[in-house]
Amino acid sequence: MYTNRTLSLKVFLEKSSKSFVVLTIYATLVVVAYEYLDIKWMKLPWTVLTVVGTAVAFYVGFKNNSAYERTWEARKIWEGIVSNSRTWGLISRDYITNLFVLDEQDEITQQEIDTIVKRLIFRQIAWAYRLRRQLWKAKTWEHSQKMTISLRKHLGDAFASLSEEEELNKFIDTGEVEELITKENICTELISNQSKEILNLRRLNLIDDFRHVEFQHLLQDFYNFQSKCERIKDFPLPRQYANTSSLLTYIMVLLLPYGMVAQFSLLGEGMVWLTIPFTGLIGGIYLLMEIVGDYAENPFEGLSFDTPMTSLCNKIDRELKQMIGEKDLPDVVQPHHHILL
Repeated sequence: MYTNRTLSLKVFLEKSSKSFVVLTIYATLVVVAYEYLDIKWMKLPWTVLTVVGTAVAFYVGFKNNSAYERTWEARKIWEGIVSNSRTWGLISRDYITNLFVLDEQDEITQQEIDTIVKRLIFRQIAWAYRLRRQLWKAKTWEHSQKMTISLRKHLGDAFASLSEEEELNKFIDTGEVEELITKENICTELISNQSKEILNLRRLNLIDDFRHVEFQHLLQDFYNFQSKCERIKDFPLPRQYANTSSLLTYIMVLLLPYGMVAQFSLLGEGMVWLTIPFTGLIGGIYLLMEIVGDYAENPFEGLSFDTPMTSLCNKIDRELKQMIGEKDLPDVVQPHHHILL
């Protein structure tokens, strides 16, 4: 997520300079052919470009709106994960008690209760980090995985170099990790293990039926959040929209200098050379709109403008540990170069 109030000139140039240079070279070739090779038929009526440009703008606008909806939905889902994780920490700490134990001999010590609470909370933290890792796995329609890993390491992501097993071992007992690592969907199994432990607490009368139901409702919410994330991750913006938008934009940009030549040649001798900078400027704007939509449609890649899952996991990590008095807290994730992972 980009955190600065405005996009810097450097960011704009990084995203658009290549397109501007290529278009400038292309427009130069068209003008040279028109002026020095006397290929005067290399002109298009401006009306044609107006119609095509308007159609492309509508299509690109539709794609960008759809891409923004995916990005905004991803953000809302993760805010829900943060909120429900706080609730999970709260009720884990306060709901588990000897209050409902029928026989005093079956009561357990406060230290044992604290151990159970810590295990439930740490497993929830592990689930959040693991969901982030699963969402980072590249799909064929996404950008290069090497690029995303390189960016995360460059921006100081402490988990970027950890293996799946090492990440889980930070929060969960080794025995459970060894079993989890063999599963197809580790996030699903983590919630399943939470449910098993809550059921066991009910059997021991450490919670009553009402509290058991409250725990289960939260686990159901976590499954729903996970499924919503997987829906965005596993189902791309339909290719017939995403790819057609790109194709139409390229066609528009390729036709642009021929319309520019026709217009500027009417202004007098030498004015045709204005085709070059204006083709670069206007064509660059169309390509930049296309690039914005292209990077917004997949909000779980771990790139500069994506959902800051690392920061949100860090928030869950710190807040839940503080609820149970843990002192060994991870450092707050800070933006690097105005980018918050």
